[in-house]
Order: sequence, then C-alpha cells, then structure tokens
Amino acid sequence: MHSADSSQSSAPGQRRIFLAQTRGRTERKIIEAWLQKKTSQQADANIEVLYIDYPKLDASRTTWQLRQRLAKGDNPALCPLRVAWLPKARNGKHQVYLRDLVSTGDPRAPHPYAKYLIARYQPERVHVLEGEPATISELREIWEQQRASNAEDEFAHFVVRRATLALERAASQLLGPQYKMPKLVREEIRASSRFQTGLQQLAQQKKLPIAQAEALADKALKELASGFTPLGLDVNLTMGRILYRRGYVEQLDIDPQQIETVRAAVNGKPAIILPSHRSNMDVGVMSVALHEAGLPRTSTLGGINMSFWPMGYIMRRSGVIFIRRDIRSDPVYRWVLKEYLGYMVEKRFSLQWYIEGTRSRTGKSLPPKLGLLKYVVDAYRDGRCEDIALIPASTTYDQLNEVKGYAGEAMGVAKKKEDLKWMINYFKSAHGRFGRIYVRFGQPLSLSSYLGSPEHASQLSDSEYHLALQKLAFEISWRINQATPITAISLITMTALSAFRQALSFEQLKMALREFVLYTKRNEAPMTASAQRLLYDEGIQEELDALISQGLIHAETDGPEAVYTINHDAHVAASYYRNWIIHHFLDSAIAELALTAAANNNGDNSLTVFWQTALQLRDLLKFDFFFLEKNQFRKTLNEHLLKVDPDWEQAVEDGPETTHELLAAMQPITADSVLRCFLESYWVVAVCLELRADKNTVGDANFFQFCAGTARQYLLQKRIIHSEAASLHLFKTGLQIAENRGVIDDNASYQPRLGHEYIEELEALLQLSDQRFNSARRNFNQRFFNRVKNHD
Repeated sequence: MHSADSSQSSAPGQRRIFLAQTRGRTERKIIEAWLQKKTSQQADANIEVLYIDYPKLDASRTTWQLRQRLAKGDNPALCPLRVAWLPKARNGKHQVYLRDLVSTGDPRAPHPYAKYLIARYQPERVHVLEGEPATISELREIWEQQRASNAEDEFAHFVVRRATLALERAASQLLGPQYKMPKLVREEIRASSRFQTGLQQLAQQKKLPIAQAEALADKALKELASGFTPLGLDVNLTMGRILYRRGYVEQLDIDPQQIETVRAAVNGKPAIILPSHRSNMDVGVMSVALHEAGLPRTSTLGGINMSFWPMGYIMRRSGVIFIRRDIRSDPVYRWVLKEYLGYMVEKRFSLQWYIEGTRSRTGKSLPPKLGLLKYVVDAYRDGRCEDIALIPASTTYDQLNEVKGYAGEAMGVAKKKEDLKWMINYFKSAHGRFGRIYVRFGQPLSLSSYLGSPEHASQLSDSEYHLALQKLAFEISWRINQATPITAISLITMTALSAFRQALSFEQLKMALREFVLYTKRNEAPMTASAQRLLYDEGIQEELDALISQGLIHAETDGPEAVYTINHDAHVAASYYRNWIIHHFLDSAIAELALTAAANNNGDNSLTVFWQTALQLRDLLKFDFFFLEKNQFRKTLNEHLLKVDPDWEQAVEDGPETTHELLAAMQPITADSVLRCFLESYWVVAVCLELRADKNTVGDANFFQFCAGTARQYLLQKRIIHSEAASLHLFKTGLQIAENRGVIDDNASYQPRLGHEYIEELEALLQLSDQRFNSARRNFNQRFFNRVKNHD
C-alpha cells in the first residue's frame, strides 16, 4: 500500500481534520490503517477524521457531521483523503485492457470483494491519495468571493467540492497528465456568483423570467457536462485502437520532436488542440495519440448529432462535450456555453475542437469557424487565465474509406444520418488495408504573445478585436496546413489528375513523381516515408497497387506497356487526396500562371504584369485557400522563384523568350492540377448566375443543382476539363466570390455589368491555364524523350 502525497504540510501542532472520501468497508479500513501509521510517526498528532460520501453522478454530497464540524468556529486544516485503485501492471505500466473489463469490471473501481482481495494479495495496487490541505478560514474566504447564496449548507458543499478537486489533482499526479479530468464542473459553475449574476443580467436584457432563464441554463449545463471517468477514457482508447487498427498499421506515425515542442508549450497553462477534420476516426485517433505521448487529456467538443446511443453514453464519459449545431436563436445556451469554456480554461483544463466546424468533404481545409475560439479568447480577455496555448494539429491517412461517400455528397447525394445502424456499418467498412495514420502538430501559438496581456487585449475596440480574431483563426489554419505531411497517394493522384490529360506509362509517372518529391525536399515541406519511397520503382508500384485496389486508378495492361490513369468515375474521389496537399504547391501554381501572363506581355512592364496576376489569383482564391499577408505573400513567391533562377526578375524583364525559359525550368508542373478545377468551377457559377439573372439565387437550393447540371453538360462538350469542377462544395465557394465581387448585390440582385466583367476575368485566367498546359505538356514530353534517348 502506498501514499500519493500532493499535500503541503500543515503547521506543527495545528489541528487537522482528514476528510476521507470512501466507498465501502474495505476502503474505510485502508484509510484507518493509513491514519494509524501516520499518527504513530507524529508525536504531536492532533487529528480528527470525517468520512464523507464519494461524489455520485458528478455531484458533491455532504454529511451532517461535516456541517456541524464546520460550524464550530475554529480554524483547523482540512486534509482530503481517498483510496486509489490501480490496474494490474503489465510491462511496467498500469493500463486497463479489454480482458480486465470483461473479467473483473473496472479495475479502478473494483466491486467490494475484489477490493478485499486486491488489498490483501496485491497491495502495490492500492494508494492513498492526499489532497492539498486548506484551513477553514482560507476556504471560507474563497467561498465568500464566489458564493451565490448565503446558506451555510452551501459552504459544506463548497468544502466537499474543493476536497474532491484537490484529490483529482493528486490522482492526475499518480496516474499521469492523461488522466487529468474535470470534475463537478456543472455544480461548480452553477454555484458561482459570476454565473448567477451573469444569468440575471442576461434575463433582464432578453426580458426573460428569471425562473425560465434558470431552467434553460440548467438544461444547457446538463447537456454540456461530460461526466469524465478514467474508465470512460480507457474504454474510449480501447475502442479507438480497435477501430483504426481494423484498417491501418497498429502504430500511429507521430513526430517525437513535435510532441516535445507541444509538451513545453502546454506546461502550466490551458491548451486548445485544433486538429484538421477529415474522418469520423479523428476523435479516437487523436485521443490515442495524446495518451501515448503522455500529453494532457482534452475535453473534445463535438456535434450533438453524434450523441446517439451507445456512442453518446461512451463518449461523454471519455470527455466529449456535445454542443448543438445551431445556437443563434438561443441566447441562454450561447451564454452558458461561453461560461462553460471560460471555466475550463480558468481551471487549466485542455480543450479540443475542429476549427473547420465539420469534416472536410473536399480534402482541402475549410474556412475556420470563429464561435468557440471567440468564447475562449473572451475568457482570456476577462483575465480568467494568464495565457492559452493554441496547438494546430493534422491527422492524415494514407487512404480513407470515407472518400467515396464524400465524392457522392459532392455530386449531390444526401449525407447519411448518424445512428446505431450507421455506426455498425461504419465499423464494418473500417476493415481493410489502408496504410498508415500520421498525426502531426504545427508550431504552437501563445495567445499572450499574439494578443498581448489580458489587459491589453481587453482594450481592443470591437472592430480591432474582430480583425485580430479573424487573423488568429487564419494563422491557426495556415499552421495546420503547413504541418500536414505530403503522402505518396496524394502525390500520385495529383500527378494522375492532370497527367497532361493522358494516361501515363510507368516511366512517365516515375519521372513526374520524382520531380514532385525533389520539389518537396527542396522546399522542406513535411513528407511521409511512403512519399520519399516514390523515388524507387517498388515504392511507386506498391502505391499504384493500393490505388488500383481502391478503384481510383485504372491500369491498361494489354498493350506493349502498362499505362495508368484515373478511373472515369473516380476523379472527384481522387481529387480528395490531392486536395490534402494542394496548399504545398499553391505558390508554384500561381507563379506559373503569373509568368505565363508576363510572357504574353511585349511591353516594358512584364514584372508588373507578373505581380498583378499573382495578386489577382490570390484575391480570387482567398475563399478556398489560406494566404499570408500581401507583403509576406510577395516575399514567399519571390523566394520560391529564386530557387528556380536567382535572376528570375531580370529574366521576366528581358522579354517573352527568357520568361518561357524560366517556365520550362519550373518542375514539377502544377498549375493545371492545382488551379484549373477551381477556376472552372467559379466560371460555371458565374455563367449560371448570368443565365438565371432574373431569379434570386441566394438561398435557392436548386441553383446549385442547376450549376451541377450545367457543369456536366460542359464536361461533355469539353468546355471544362476537370470532372471535380462539378462539385457542389466548390459551387458554394464560387457563389461567395461572386457576392464578394458585387455580382450579387446586398438585395440579392444580379448586376449584369459586374457579372460580365467577372466572366471575362475568369475566361482570361482559363486561357492562361490552357497556354501553360500546352507548353508544359510539350516540355514534359521533350524531357521524357531526352531521358529515354540518353538512357537516364
């Protein structure tokens, strides 16, 4: 039997009251034996013992003995105690396995007879936790600052809550930071004067009866409370491992240096983990990654659509906080959610949510949602914490079984509702050979470094604060993208989707992929081991076989040599993998089109034309990609071209011939595979707006179906080239851009002149894309011919 002591010694001779939280006779005997040993070692022992009930259903419970003792008027130190039960040690770790749960139940909360046996025959699994002590006067002072009621009985509840929280901190020190979990959150928030005062003010502002506001607030708090338990966490980890290991390599691919960077960043402060979101596996995968890395456990915010039985029951107990999808019309819920998150960061608990708000159905990162981020930053501005560590993260898969479903949604197929039947089917579909899962962390961001001190941040005007919040969200999203590794399958699909609109032989594919891998290394972009193996024949063949088995790549093998192309019905699915990494090649693609525009200019201002075209594309694509500030964007683009030719600016100024030579030196060729489908999709929307100029398209669900039908016709007519341009997701962005350009005014009316100018702008860019494509195809074929001729 051991003691896990997190207490600070009380003054010599000071009277101590041990508040022992126990469940059952065995635990009481363990506490008695521990106290007897403790007092026998201290000659001046001056102690009392009060046994208090263990919290039930995340609610504190007092006893009349405690209430009576607190009313005496003296000032002893209150010292919390509790018995902690550890699982059986295996390989030096106390870890719960599925067989433990099946055979004996929860080893951290054994049934009464099991406690007796463990205490007698396995005493190393029994620990007595000591929480940090506090005197009655210290606790009363804190309570009087926070209390919402004058009832003395509430002080007893407050004391029990403080004892419980002190013991939870001691438990996390014993079990590790992975098991640091919030307790009694609902009761703590509800009992605070801050909550009561704020709720009364909200009721007055919204003209709600206080009883109604309290009822709505209680309902919201009950809905948000997670009910975190060590067993729930263990079950969640076990389920997460079982699920992803059905289709993926057992060991997650995690960068150990990034883990240490994150560990240093979150030390002593609340952390917000902000991962990309591409799969329903993401929650389980990130939980396992954080646990195995020894990082603090997060409370994960998720959509309430996933709270169906039994998932909701299990996930709540592993720390998932389910939130409603649409809360705009419920001010009480919004306020309660804000207070809940504020409490969590104030108590330095870590949170996690997906800043995109939902899974990406295109593979490309979605624009960040500001709501939850604002609530947390508001808490920082209110001085509820000194700093918050924001941790961008990325979860990437070699292959993802959900991609086919996403492709269907992009073409207009309705999303399936999540329920028990859906969960069973999802579990079945997870079986296969899908490769590896990569968990990466971007450079952490300190809120105090970004916004200044809480006092400084609180002085920002509303407009300044909103702008700072937007920039913060985009900075996080940009860092997520930069951390996302380039995978082999993403590179192959990116190459094959363009492929100069022809099937490629193995040797042609090998040459194109080699250029992509060398470009990635040259620019120091993150890359997986599988992507680096694309420099070798066996690495390419292995990934091709995987894509062929998945139905994305078609191999025509009946001729003199095998040739490879994207399957005729798999372009949208293949584009999903390409879009995972597309941002790593965005600067190169923009440079290619800008150089093509400069080459078309015969005047003296070719360099000006280059920068005008580059900034034009940056502005056009800003709803689909995260760009740096203009000056930083220009600097990055300049640095990119300096790696191609240190005298690139002089080459552009010297005229079309030297500019074309510069373009020929740019490898790999990216403009067609990176930009073309976006430009085509925007153009389809622009044309459809003109065709339906007499109708209100904003809010008209049929408009996107009309765009989809038009795109399919244009594909058949070869007026557009890329099948993935016929995506409902891209159409929505295209409409946003049209509204931003004023093509649709504030009254939802079409503006013919601006609409025509917008169409002309897009058609001019598509003509540049055609020029670049034709010259790039000639250049590639010539280089390949030279390689074959020289036996390279």
